[in-house]
Amino acid sequence: MSDHADLGGEAPCWAHLADELEPHASQPGPVVVDVAGLADDGADGAIWSLPHGGELDANVVRLGDGNAIADHVNGEVDVLLVVWSGAGELVVDDHATALRSGIVVAVPRGSRRAVRAQGSDLTYLSIHRRRDGLMIRT
Repeated sequence: MSDHADLGGEAPCWAHLADELEPHASQPGPVVVDVAGLADDGADGAIWSLPHGGELDANVVRLGDGNAIADHVNGEVDVLLVVWSGAGELVVDDHATALRSGIVVAVPRGSRRAVRAQGSDLTYLSIHRRRDGLMIRT
């Protein structure tokens, strides 16, 4: 939507443009993305995310050399990591795996994991089943 941010006005004036930007689950056809052509401004984090509406979530994540996604546990979903470019290390439950282009790793839910770019920038695709919304638990 950033391409349309300069249109100004109240949301109802330009909300119809959102239909052009993201496919809806009810629309047939695949979502096709040229990963090699994604804009990379050098910032760490997701540089692309699959439009919501289906059963999958996916993100292309970029980490600059030496940067990391801190140690964390995802207790909800299994995650598939597909390394697109660069080099790094994935640590899952204290087991280190070297990452490079072409490596695919399935990380089971409930595992403690961290990802670090080492020696170069690291770009990978993270894919998992769509999670339920966050809920406040008592």
